[in-house]
Amino acid sequence: MINMALEWNKVNFSVRQGFWMTSRKIIHEMDIRVPVGSVLGLVGPNGAGKTTTIKLGAGLLYPDTGQVLIHGKPAVDAASRRTLGLLTETQYIYPHLKLREWLVMLAGFSGLKGSDCTKQVEKTLSLVALDDRAHQMMFTLSKGQLQRAGLAQALVHQPDILMLDEPMSGLDPYWRYRMQKILLDFKSAGGTILFSSHILADVERLCDQVALIEGGRLRWIGRLSDMQRNIRGYEAICHTSDPEVLKSVAQEMVLQPEGQWQVSLSIAHKDELLRLASSGLVNLESLRPIQDEIEEVLFSFSGKNVTKEQL
Repeated sequence: MINMALEWNKVNFSVRQGFWMTSRKIIHEMDIRVPVGSVLGLVGPNGAGKTTTIKLGAGLLYPDTGQVLIHGKPAVDAASRRTLGLLTETQYIYPHLKLREWLVMLAGFSGLKGSDCTKQVEKTLSLVALDDRAHQMMFTLSKGQLQRAGLAQALVHQPDILMLDEPMSGLDPYWRYRMQKILLDFKSAGGTILFSSHILADVERLCDQVALIEGGRLRWIGRLSDMQRNIRGYEAICHTSDPEVLKSVAQEMVLQPEGQWQVSLSIAHKDELLRLASSGLVNLESLRPIQDEIEEVLFSFSGKNVTKEQL
């Protein structure tokens, strides 16, 4: 039997709005399960319900109907949330506290005291490379540094589960890579991660499963590797002493600095390229398929077409 870290069982959630405080349902029959030790990515257009789903999972919101569970216990119970680390998209900081003071305060809220608290704060500051900023006031930190500080507060009490809302937001490419490494190490140690992202390359690298949410509904959930992606053409890397022979198959040819040719070709010309290689006219180093973009395949499950700009 698979142990579940997180469960949304037929969850509905509504908000009240307008002068008459009219009820509007924004989460509809949400049904998601996240096994212990796995990573689930939430994707979908702006306003789809990803953040609300995370807040329900963290026990910050009460569902109208259905049940949200952490390790089999209601998420709204304080005891259930002790194993949880949460990073919200908009962080709630105390701008005139020093970074170390802020982390000590939050670690204390999670039950850490004395030397254990000090040890964990320093360890986590080092993990996100902010130990040299620990004396700075929070309002002096850059957006990327605040994002790393946010990850530190989510990890400081050594949770079993991480819930992260847009964890890569504001990070430069180097720190996106470092963040991915930290999260993969957390998973390797047995941790469970739920995160939302607009960067599908991060989702593809980190996630065991992906859930597409749109209009407050779960449209699709599964492994990206299970998706049927059509082959549009091929890209080859090859050497030849006579580039003219490639023109019969190439849609585009680009000479690389090392002297190879990068060749884009259609499906119909694949066999001809292989014939050139077998005859010795071309030395073929690699041939890889060019498939449909993940975004196109993923949002084909949606009830409407969603562009990258809406992500």
